[in-house]
Amino acid sequence: MPTVADDPSDATELRRLAFLQVCDSVFPVGAFALSNGMETFVQRDFVRTDGDFEEYLHEYLEVAAYREVGHMVLAGRLAAASRADDADFRRRLADLDDLVAALQSPREIREGQHRMCTRLITLADQMEATPLRPADSRAAAAHGGTRRRGKRPHEAPPSAPVPSASPRGIPHLDAYAELIDTGRCLGLHAIAMGLFAADRAPDLREAAVTYCYSLLSALVVCAVKAVPISQVAGQAALRDSFPDVVAAADLAFTLEPDDLGVSGAYLDIAAMQHETLYSRLYMS
Repeated sequence: MPTVADDPSDATELRRLAFLQVCDSVFPVGAFALSNGMETFVQRDFVRTDGDFEEYLHEYLEVAAYREVGHMVLAGRLAAASRADDADFRRRLADLDDLVAALQSPREIREGQHRMCTRLITLADQMEATPLRPADSRAAAAHGGTRRRGKRPHEAPPSAPVPSASPRGIPHLDAYAELIDTGRCLGLHAIAMGLFAADRAPDLREAAVTYCYSLLSALVVCAVKAVPISQVAGQAALRDSFPDVVAAADLAFTLEPDDLGVSGAYLDIAAMQHETLYSRLYMS
């Protein structure tokens, strides 16, 4: 009897669902706890009304291609053009990780990106038919501090992967996990999402649009609690942002690594100020 995976169109839908799952707001990487500096704007009375939030989303999308969306797309393009076991791919991936880590000026953003990356790698590994590590092998790193380059993680190092009969479906993400485990890379969520998209999504552009949407959806959840705005207003602002979401994803595909970080300083400043707010709902 033919299976769903035997039909090419069905196989494409399975890949689409695989990426949708990791972008879903209920996927437990911790995105719900991060406002990425928006809470600072709320406490400074810059975002007080539905209209303020709509303007905030518009301005966020104007720089998104130079930030997380650009990080994701560059990682995805690098993986799509390279074999996971290629030494040049790993070198270029480590260089991209170095650059993106340096651009994460706010401590809370950098640490949040690292924790989300670690959790994504853990969950993606466990969802493979043949996980390489025990389910709790990365738990300490997922809930602890950031890893430091040149040092082993604080938890016991994972045992060497055992060759499996079933092929792994996330080879580029596995390569990133190895670079993180050996201390060569810090590990950042946007890069991991790009690698996962190259491994599992049916189309990188579609994945970039979906990822950008997921970033905005998380901000809507934050705004509903922090501003506060109504659920209806939040969803209306999200819907109205769709053309800008597509434009941000398309812009990201035109960028090179040297273009990253050329815009969005006000978001970094807000995230830095968040570290010293008197009271906070969110971790960043």
